[in-house]
Amino acid sequence: MKTGDMRAEGPVKRHADAAGASGRFAVLAPDWQLRGYSDRPVVLVNWRTGRTIPLSSTGAYVARSCDGATDISPPLFLSRHVATLAQMVEQGMAVECAAGTALDPRQRLRTAPNRFLRLVNWGVTGRCNLRCRHCYMEAPVARYGELPTETLFGLIDQFERANVLRVHLTGGEALLRRDFWTIAEELLRRRIGIHQISTNGLLLDDRSLVRLRELGAEPIFHFSFDGVGTHDSMRGVDGVEAAALDVIRRTAAAGFRVAVTSCLDRETRAGILRTPEVLADAGVHTWHLDAPLPMGLWPGSDTELPLDEQVAVCETILRRWLALGRPFRVTLCRLYSGSPPGDDEWAATSRGDAADEAPPGFAPDDPHCGDLMNDVAYVLPDGRFMPCLRFIGTPVHEEMPSLLDVDLSEVWDDEELRARFSVTKAQVRERNSECAACPEFGVCGGGCWALGYAATGDPLGRDPLACVVNKSPYKKRLAEIAAVL
Repeated sequence: MKTGDMRAEGPVKRHADAAGASGRFAVLAPDWQLRGYSDRPVVLVNWRTGRTIPLSSTGAYVARSCDGATDISPPLFLSRHVATLAQMVEQGMAVECAAGTALDPRQRLRTAPNRFLRLVNWGVTGRCNLRCRHCYMEAPVARYGELPTETLFGLIDQFERANVLRVHLTGGEALLRRDFWTIAEELLRRRIGIHQISTNGLLLDDRSLVRLRELGAEPIFHFSFDGVGTHDSMRGVDGVEAAALDVIRRTAAAGFRVAVTSCLDRETRAGILRTPEVLADAGVHTWHLDAPLPMGLWPGSDTELPLDEQVAVCETILRRWLALGRPFRVTLCRLYSGSPPGDDEWAATSRGDAADEAPPGFAPDDPHCGDLMNDVAYVLPDGRFMPCLRFIGTPVHEEMPSLLDVDLSEVWDDEELRARFSVTKAQVRERNSECAACPEFGVCGGGCWALGYAATGDPLGRDPLACVVNKSPYKKRLAEIAAVL
């Protein structure tokens, strides 16, 4: 099925009559459905896995004919239609069936008025049962509160109208909501997939994992673990480390994909150095190691680890990870990323956020951040729309619209809002004399849009950490270690 021209094809489809008719018929496989957007008229979507296939006019014609009632035999089905249908059947997207086989109405083409919107990172609560020292959401004081159930159902209405494919449920601590399962079940009932659940794990039991499976959900679970013997230090509550590690093991053993993020500072350094073997033994899929971002509760912390000391930790971790046989995907402090042998789908799928750097040789008109308002949206626990969570606490944050006042479809297609985030790499280079003269600009492109703005107050400001990292020899050093070992 090729992407391309999306114009509807001309043949008039012949339908089976009520008594049944001879011919050939097909329906979309149960997990596949058709969605349309202003910029992608027909997209074939697997709502459980998130796989999306923009369809050509031929693909769209064939997929819409997989309704159990349209005769797919010649002459209405030409050779190219037959070939496309055969490919769909082979890949499990469609099945041939008897005339009149019912197609679930939720699988039929539903068109949203907005551009394509793949994922919403949704903070369903600003409350948490831990007191993490670095929390960018300031959950220990529940800064962003929590909306009532009926209001969250209203937001789900908006997600459905916008044809949101999947959501990432996060907080605060999402499982603190007494109606968490009501919300999850409503999303799944409407065939909005749950891509990921971020949780500290303290409220996640085996019964919950079984319940998710019974609901047909296979989310990535994203846990925090801040080192063997040091986890409690970052999380602000004594005695939670053993429970956190236990739930990581149990979730992986239950067959769910598990991602772990660890925060590196002076207090967690020793424990993080003891962590690679533990995570490998637990069966995690991805490990993200980084220093806390300069936002929320973290700025002004006296435990921040300088970059050269972060590098020393990353070197040790990298050597241990390599010696273990690359057991999971890993990202190390903006300095290195790697994957297990034979992992062909290596990408930042666990966090859902963008890489901080642009590839070498980008064009001058390339966006400073190609992910802002591309296909991922963020919604805070108070209902405020965000283009990226890294803008929290900046003037951009306060100026964003609330979905309690404006519909998501309208916000997502707001041309003024999109224009605001259409900063280009060339504009950043022109504004910053250091960038214009820097030979590494083709690698970093000014770094992270949001962090540069937060640090300088300038929409065209450069990200100072990206500058330090890319001018240093550290990334090259780690790459050389990985190449040799």
